[in-house]
Amino acid sequence: MNSTTKVFGVLILGSFVFLSAINYMADNIDDYEAVPLPPPKHKTIVSHNPMIKVDATSRSIWTLVDFSTGETYSIKDLEKERSKLNKYPWDIGFQRTKIITNSGLTNPDGNVAVRNMGPVDFDSVSVAPTAGYIQDAKSYGKIINKAIADWYLYRTRTHNVESQKNVYAVRMAEGGYLKMRILNYYCNREEAECKTIMCGRQEAACYGIEYVLPKESGRHFPPPVIPDKEASLISDSPTSPISILPEPVN
Repeated sequence: MNSTTKVFGVLILGSFVFLSAINYMADNIDDYEAVPLPPPKHKTIVSHNPMIKVDATSRSIWTLVDFSTGETYSIKDLEKERSKLNKYPWDIGFQRTKIITNSGLTNPDGNVAVRNMGPVDFDSVSVAPTAGYIQDAKSYGKIINKAIADWYLYRTRTHNVESQKNVYAVRMAEGGYLKMRILNYYCNREEAECKTIMCGRQEAACYGIEYVLPKESGRHFPPPVIPDKEASLISDSPTSPISILPEPVN
């Protein structure tokens, strides 16, 4: 048997196997379609800590947050309105997915700094670290804080933003420390929903942030207060019971 005959035989055998597989799938496709998909698993986060909601929907205005009082302030241009950065006692600023702090190149007179603790258990962080904090600096032509700049994941399939749920220790503007974790980015949807469907941009940039302040402006965070009744179920959702910040003031 010459090589041409062998090649021809292999091709015939391969074609037979391929067509047999196609016919099998066609005959049994109804069986596969009749099997329901497993229900999506939505991770529910149980929190006994304060929650704060930040409206960062504007593309031209920064919302500056003073976590010690819950006050917010608005500023349009960081360069032209630099005097306001020292006028307001703010800690962290939000605009869409962008986050700045009252420090470094954003405001050289600011004292705020951030340390990324990673995706650790929030309640297990009982003491703020003494070192490892980062202030705002320039990176690739933009002023960012590298400790918190990558707080989210961008899902290319749904084009949605998903928090990495990292815990951040923050040295605050007026002394003391804060620990925080971004739980949600969407205004009227649970983040778990946005893992499987496309959530519109008009629904985005409403931060749901879990946070804890220390006692007496120190470094030690109090344990969560667990109520007698069931704990608040956050479900990554801004529609759950949270403290709504007042409208930004000029």
